[in-house]
Amino acid sequence: MEQARLEAQFRNGTGKGAARELRRNGEVPAIVYGHKQEPINIQLSEKILSRFLHSSGENVIINMDLGKDEPETVMLKELQIDPISRRIVHADFVRVSMQERITTPVRLSLVGTPPGVEEEGGVLEFPIRELQVECRVMDIPENIEVEISWMSIGDQIRVEDIKLEGDMIIHDDPTTVVVLVTAPTMAKELEELEEAEELGILPEEEEMEPEVIGEKREEDEEEEMEEEEEE
Repeated sequence: MEQARLEAQFRNGTGKGAARELRRNGEVPAIVYGHKQEPINIQLSEKILSRFLHSSGENVIINMDLGKDEPETVMLKELQIDPISRRIVHADFVRVSMQERITTPVRLSLVGTPPGVEEEGGVLEFPIRELQVECRVMDIPENIEVEISWMSIGDQIRVEDIKLEGDMIIHDDPTTVVVLVTAPTMAKELEELEEAEELGILPEEEEMEPEVIGEKREEDEEEEMEEEEEE
């Protein structure tokens, strides 16, 4: 499991007013908690945190330097982003032990090019980009590689087909489709169906011949003519 160092400072002020002041000064209010220890309020540079996330990602062991003798071993638990400015407004860090077991999202990485795409003209669908994996902190993989170089049109990979080393456990539904290769027409139909569902439009039902009120069917007219002849 990758480890990285991050500097932060203890934070004295609390509340919305103090948090707004920190953000105006380019700092991010944050908190560290867990392991039955008292939570501590911290602050760290928004620029440094942004660069850290860009280079190391979110799923990494952090040795957080708070100016104490020993750094806090933490992981990023939650990141709050302003929906308009896209700036980081708050961060939660949780203490971890390298030997403890946790469940954390791990991203999937596709390996190879399917002949179903390159040679047969199919379309690669990749609906699931990460899995919830339970393992020791020290064993958390950076990513999970999924080999797709064998896939033809109609082939698919489900969660149950992905095997991890050691005692790692995947908590996602085993029947969930992770990757599939579809025919071009099927992919287009799926895309149109998804767009229709997003817009709240129901799929078109089979067209039926409209019934014209007041107009007799040919069979009805023939039956009436036969009845008149019999009379």
